[in-house]
Amino acid sequence: MDVLLKAAGLAVAGSALAVVLKKDSPEISLLLTAAVGIVVLHIALTQLKSAAEFASKLTRLTDIPSASVSAVMKAVGIAVVTRFAADVCRDSGQTAAASSVELAGTAAALFAALPLMETAVNMIKSLL
Repeated sequence: MDVLLKAAGLAVAGSALAVVLKKDSPEISLLLTAAVGIVVLHIALTQLKSAAEFASKLTRLTDIPSASVSAVMKAVGIAVVTRFAADVCRDSGQTAAASSVELAGTAAALFAALPLMETAVNMIKSLL
């Protein structure tokens, strides 16, 4: 909860400052927004690191293949980076670039999920 409050406070403060700066210096406003976003992502990584450690522990305690858990974690990471990059592009008025980033993120997430799909197919084949 503390991490969320820190991230939210920083994001709100940075957004308010960016709105004030946007009138006189839109370039600085965009850079500030991107910098705040990167710092918030860094703060969030502490939580993601804990989730990754839990996923590692889960794979050791169960028969779940580590490739399956790793695929899910990669897909989440890809989604976070894609969303951030697309939002920064949209904030700068580059909607075509944002759409391209989202398409690239979708392709990367699909590629990351292939081991999970393979595990699912193997499980289904073993049941037949």
